[in-house]
Amino acid sequence: MPATARGRRKGNIQIATLAIVWLAAVAIAATLSALNSPPPWVLGVGTAVGAVGSALSVRVNALLEQARDLPPTGTASFTIRQLPPVVAHFTGREALLREVRELALLRPLWPWLVTRKHDRSRATKTNVLTLWGRGGVGKTALAIQLGHSLAPLFPDGQIYVDLRGAPGSVPRSPADVLAMMLRDLGTDAASIPEGLDDQARMFRSRTSGLRLLIILDNAQSEDQVRYLLPGTATTMTIVTSRSQLPGLDGSVPLEVRVLEHDQAIALLGKLAGERRVETDAEAAVEIVRSCGLLPLAVRIAGARLAARPGWSLAHFARRLADQNQRLGELQAGSLDVRASISLGVDAQTPTVRRALLLLALCDAPSFSTRPLQAALNTTAQNAEQTMEELTEAQLLEAMGHDVFGEARYRFHDLVRDYAAERLVTEVPEHDRRAALDRIVGFCLHQAGQIERLLLPGSHRPPRRTALWVPPGADDEEAAAEDVLARFATEYEFHMCVVREALAVGATVPAAELASKVVTYQDSRALWNEWENLQVPVLEACRRDGDEMSEAVTLADLALLRRLQGRLEQAERDGRRALVIFSQAGEHAATASCLSDLGWLHRVRGEHEQARTHLRQALAVADEYEVPRTRGWSLQMLADLEIDGENPRAALELLELSRETLEAIGDHRGLAWTFRIMGDAYREQGDDDRALRQYMMSSNLMEKFGDRRGMARNLGAIGALHQRMSRPEQALECYSESLDIFRDLGDRQWQVRILKTLVELHEKAGQTELAEARWAEVEVLIRSLNGATQGSLPARRL
Repeated sequence: MPATARGRRKGNIQIATLAIVWLAAVAIAATLSALNSPPPWVLGVGTAVGAVGSALSVRVNALLEQARDLPPTGTASFTIRQLPPVVAHFTGREALLREVRELALLRPLWPWLVTRKHDRSRATKTNVLTLWGRGGVGKTALAIQLGHSLAPLFPDGQIYVDLRGAPGSVPRSPADVLAMMLRDLGTDAASIPEGLDDQARMFRSRTSGLRLLIILDNAQSEDQVRYLLPGTATTMTIVTSRSQLPGLDGSVPLEVRVLEHDQAIALLGKLAGERRVETDAEAAVEIVRSCGLLPLAVRIAGARLAARPGWSLAHFARRLADQNQRLGELQAGSLDVRASISLGVDAQTPTVRRALLLLALCDAPSFSTRPLQAALNTTAQNAEQTMEELTEAQLLEAMGHDVFGEARYRFHDLVRDYAAERLVTEVPEHDRRAALDRIVGFCLHQAGQIERLLLPGSHRPPRRTALWVPPGADDEEAAAEDVLARFATEYEFHMCVVREALAVGATVPAAELASKVVTYQDSRALWNEWENLQVPVLEACRRDGDEMSEAVTLADLALLRRLQGRLEQAERDGRRALVIFSQAGEHAATASCLSDLGWLHRVRGEHEQARTHLRQALAVADEYEVPRTRGWSLQMLADLEIDGENPRAALELLELSRETLEAIGDHRGLAWTFRIMGDAYREQGDDDRALRQYMMSSNLMEKFGDRRGMARNLGAIGALHQRMSRPEQALECYSESLDIFRDLGDRQWQVRILKTLVELHEKAGQTELAEARWAEVEVLIRSLNGATQGSLPARRL
C-alpha cells in the first residue's frame, strides 16, 4: 500500500476514533449544561471534559487540514499563561467568585446542542463578563483571582491585557491590542493586516476552537472592547471598567461594590495583624468605617499600621476621624486614595466637576436632584442629566427612587471628603455662599409646605431669607399624606443644611430653617433631634446679637423643655422670648408665647396662673386676628374647666375652638379639640359620645402622623374601658399606648401609663405583673429626676 494511502487510512481511523470520543464528550457537556445549579464536583468533571473536547477539536481540525495540505489554524504554537500573580491578602468576594464560576460552568462547549431557550440565552450571555465599579474597589484584583480560579477550564491559555482606559491614562487602541494578542497566539507579525476589521477577523479565526480565558483590564468604553472579543463560545472574556459598558452586546455586567463589614475587618487583620485587630476591635470598626469599606483604603490603612507597630489602632482611628485630613492619611507608597478619586473627577467636564463640588456643601446621607438644581440655579432636566453623568463616572451612588419616583443619590464618604477639599480651593467663597443660600431657600420653601399643613394660621416674624422655588414648581396644594411623606425623605437633608449654614456663619438662614423643621419634629416627637438642632442655633444667635432669631429659637425650645418635663428652664426660655417679642411689637408671637406659658402653668397644676396667661393670649389673638392661637387657647381653657369639674363650660369653649380651627383648616388642632371634647363627655358620664370624639381625634392624628397624640388617645380610651368594667379592652389600649411612648422616648407618659397598669393588674390579682410594672416605674422615675424639676405633674389620661 502506498505511503500516501496508508497515511490517509491511518488518518481516517484516527478521525473515526476521535469522533467517537468526541461524541461522548459532547454528551457529557450537554448534560452538565442542563444543570441549573451545578454541585462543586462538576468543576472537576467540566475541566476534564473541556480539556478533552479542546484537544479533540484541535486534533480533528489538524488532521482535516493536513489531508488538504493546509497549515492548521486555531492552534497556538505554545500555551499562553499571562495572568499576573494573585493579589496578596485577597479577601472576600465569595458570592461574586461563586457566581462567576457557576456562569463559567454553565457555558456549553457546543452551544448549538442546547435546545432549551433559557439555557441557550444563558450560554450566549456568559461568554463575556463585565466587572464594573468605582476606582479602588478591587476590580482588577477580583478579575485576576477569577482568572486563576477558572484557569483549569481554559487549558489553551489565559491572556491578560491592561487596556489603560482608566481616567488619566492614554488608552490602548484596539488595533494595537489585537496585533499584540495575535502575536502572542503565534501569528507572524508580517502577516497581521493593518485594517482593524481585518485584524478582528483574523483574531476570531485564530481563537476558533480554543478554550481561552481573556482578561481585558481597565476598559474605557464599549468601542475599545468590541473588536477584542473572540467569536466562539469556547472562550470567556472578563472585562473590568469603571463604567457598566451597557452597549457591550452579550455581556453580563456584575457590579463590584465595597467590601462587607466583616470582610473589611478581615482584610485589615491580614495586613496589620489579626491579633492586633482582635485586641482593639472597636477601633478597627472605626478605621474601616472611615475607609468607607473601600478595599484600596483598607489596604492602605493596613499597610500604614503594619509599618508602624508602635501605633495603636485607636490612635490611627482618631487620625482618620478628622474629615479634613483623612485623605492625607490614606496614602502609602504608590497607593493613594486621593489620586484614585482625582482620576475620575478630572476626567469630567468643568460643569460636571463643579456640580460634584457644590454637592459637597452639605454632608447629607442622601439627596435628590433638587439640591443640585438649587446650587446651580438650573432646570430639573439639567440637574438630572448631571447627576446621571456623575453616577456613570462612579462619583455618586444611585440609591433607587423614592415613593414619588424621584431618583435619590449619595456620596461615598471618601469621594465626599475629596469633593469638599476641592470645593474650598476651586470654588470662590462668594459662589459657595450663593449656592448654599439657594439650597437653604429651597429647604425653606419645602419646610414652609409642612408648616402650612401642620400649623395653618400661624404667624411668624418677617422672613429675612429669600426662598428658592424650583422653576415650574406646581403651586397646587398636594395631599397631606404626600406633603408629609415627601418631607420625611428630605428631613435628614434639611438637618444637614442647618448645620452647614451655621458652620459658615449664616445664622439667620439657619435659625429660620431650624424653626420650620421643628414643626415636623414636634409632630413626630423627635425631641433629641430637636434639641441637637436648636441649641447650637441659639448659641449662634446670641453670639451674633440677633435678638429676633434668639426669641424664635427660645420659644421653640420652651415648648420642647415643657414636653421634656424641664419646666423651670421652659419658663425661663418662654419669658425671655416673650420680652423680646413684646418689645419688638410682634403681636402674633407674643400671643403664642402667652398661650404656651399658660399651658406650662396648667401642667404644673397652677390653674389660676394658667387661666391668667391663657386669657391674655386670647385677648391679644382676638385684637390682632391670630386665629390659630385663639383656637388653641380656647381648648386649653376648656381643659382647665374639666379639671374644675365643669364639663358644660368646657364644651362651650371647645365648640368655639372647633369653629375657629375649622375656619383656618387646622386639622391637627381640631384633633386635639376633639380629644378634649372626649374628656368633657367622659366627665359628664356620656361614654358613647366620649368614645366617638376620641376616635375622630385618632383618625385625624393618624392622618398627620401625630403618634404622641394617638398614644394619648389610646390612654384615654383605655381609661374609658376601665371605667366601663372592660379590663381586657383597657389593658389592650394601655399596652398599645405604652409601646408608642416607649418608641418615642416619652418617659413621663410611660410612668403615667405604667402606674395605671399597676392598678389594673392589682385589681385582677396579677401580683407578679403589678410588681414588674412598678419596678419599671421606679427605674423611669430615677432617670427623670435628673431631667425634670420637682415631682412628676399629675395629668388626666
